[in-house]
Amino acid sequence: MPLALLTSPAYLQHDEPTHPENASRLRAIHAMLEKSGLRERCLNLEPKPATVEQITAVHTEEYVTRLERVMARAPGYLDPDTYIVPQSYETAVLAAGGAIRAVDAVIDAGRDDPAGRLYENNAAFALVRPPGHHATPERAMGFCLFNNVAIAARHAQARGMQRILIVDFDVHHGNGTQDAFYADPSVLYISSHQWGIYPGTGRAEETGIGAGKGFTINIPLPAGAGDSAFDRIADEIIAPAAARFAPTMMLVSAGFDAHWADPLASLQLSTTGYFRLAQRLVALAEQHCGGRIMCTLEGGYNTSALADSVRAVCHALLKDPSALPTVAGQASPDPLGPAPHSEPDVRSTLQRVKSIHSL
Repeated sequence: MPLALLTSPAYLQHDEPTHPENASRLRAIHAMLEKSGLRERCLNLEPKPATVEQITAVHTEEYVTRLERVMARAPGYLDPDTYIVPQSYETAVLAAGGAIRAVDAVIDAGRDDPAGRLYENNAAFALVRPPGHHATPERAMGFCLFNNVAIAARHAQARGMQRILIVDFDVHHGNGTQDAFYADPSVLYISSHQWGIYPGTGRAEETGIGAGKGFTINIPLPAGAGDSAFDRIADEIIAPAAARFAPTMMLVSAGFDAHWADPLASLQLSTTGYFRLAQRLVALAEQHCGGRIMCTLEGGYNTSALADSVRAVCHALLKDPSALPTVAGQASPDPLGPAPHSEPDVRSTLQRVKSIHSL
């Protein structure tokens, strides 16, 4: 089975139904996995809680202790955007653990399990929540408690994957992931995001500090950028940056709020655009790091667009044919269709990023 899926009903326990980041997001994905037949095509694994040592490879011990203690006053909010309920700490620990076990599933591909089955997956998708890429080493923010992808990156390095490429295509800049690796040349962080929205970071000129200078690549996009822009980003920025860095593993912060139907932002990716983007990332993983690629769920707040875009990425990770398959009962492989508006010209934006990074 070439794709491992990591998810759990326990991820539904962190829930505030009136908040955009609520349990209905994962319920929609679970329903899609059943309807599309994807679940039965994949290796389905249960996550295990991350250890304190694994979490504090990214987060400070003081922050972890403080977050656990604050559950005594849940339900409530840690900031205007980030809620907690009594189960939030355990769910966040399990989310980080899901990303960790997804990394292990990829690294251990080709090994037999105790039942004698050979797992050949070199790709995994951690369908976890709460999301993580806004959580900094010292604080929760932006719906995020622990930074799942950053914790997974440190775990991958502990397993011998020295150079980690993180691609973040969430519509919002992953400020927490950037902070975690801003001075670290062993992690190349590439973020495409809509400029001018939350959290206000991610300028093209933010490239790292000290030994990490040049190992953060930010691609701040104008509202309306969509499929064509992301084709060019993959081909003109991610591909040459990956070739130069030569990663041993690729991790993806897979946010689906860049879809044109998402209510929280204004980029214009379609389901088909996500499929093409994921295909390009899979090809780069095959070219540079033995196909080792792990995606972890970040944003996406229109549940129909979210579930269908996750489906598209799963098909790409499964290396299905070049055309996105149609789900039974649907007339189109992209039921929401293309973006309703024309895209802006992003050539000057991309050229500025390429110039800064000599790509």
